[in-house]
Amino acid sequence: MSAITLEPLPLEVGQLGNFEARMTRSLRAAMEDWDEVCSALGEWESKYLTRAPFEAVLEQHRTWVTGLLAWGKLLEGATDYSGFLDRSAAIRVKARLRHLQDKLDLWHREMSPDEEARLLRAAFA
Repeated sequence: MSAITLEPLPLEVGQLGNFEARMTRSLRAAMEDWDEVCSALGEWESKYLTRAPFEAVLEQHRTWVTGLLAWGKLLEGATDYSGFLDRSAAIRVKARLRHLQDKLDLWHREMSPDEEARLLRAAFA
């Protein structure tokens, strides 16, 4: 049996720790940017979703919310990685995803006539 001599790892592979640190910093920055956009959506909703032309505004809203949900799911996957140690950030991403899904359901979910009537009675009773 011959002895195997291992060469040192190439610099790029040996620097995995630095790569992970850069990725973590970049991920946190991306999460902050995403969260900032999600927060700004609420102000836009209060300004535009109650005004005409409603259909065009509603479609723009659906596009934005579904896009933010898609990016949020990407962030969720990254923050669920066992090597990502910032659990509070992971919790924030999950909470924001629930919030966005609630927005999508509130403004864009199809309701049966009975559900719609029940909601209107509850809102204006």
